[in-house]
Amino acid sequence: MKNGQLVAISLIIMLLSILAACAGESSGVDSSGSVTFSVPIDAQLFSEEAILKIRLWNADQLEILQKTASCAVSFNVELQVEEIDCPEGVEYEVVTAQEISIPIQDINKSATFSSDTISVGERYRLLITGLSNDDCNTTSASMEAIAQQAEITFEDLGWATTEMGCL
Repeated sequence: MKNGQLVAISLIIMLLSILAACAGESSGVDSSGSVTFSVPIDAQLFSEEAILKIRLWNADQLEILQKTASCAVSFNVELQVEEIDCPEGVEYEVVTAQEISIPIQDINKSATFSSDTISVGERYRLLITGLSNDDCNTTSASMEAIAQQAEITFEDLGWATTEMGCL
């Protein structure tokens, strides 16, 4: 191999190495560490006795939920057991979300909490529920997204309240 060819190949390899390194950095996503969420909470939507339940699912859990969504869960009254029927080839797996409880009295305009299961760059689902201000219904908000950074602040989650007939 001639010196000119060797230099050209070396330059190409060096250029490809630089491009590969830049591509890895350009995503701006650091997948190490946990994610902290900050959610604005209007305490007036909730009962004074409410304890907000915050549930977080990570990407692996969401994948399992998707795979088992076609399974049917029923309760056999005669045997007093829960029965789970899945289509052929689908095996049911129990998925337990990370759960955080915060009394509404402890919240001053927003709630901040960290996930020990969600990493930056990972898809997640967030669900927040609590007893509504009528002491009967449930007020909730949810979000599914990709954690783009280590600290995520929501502006508005679009709260909804069930409308059961309460006595």
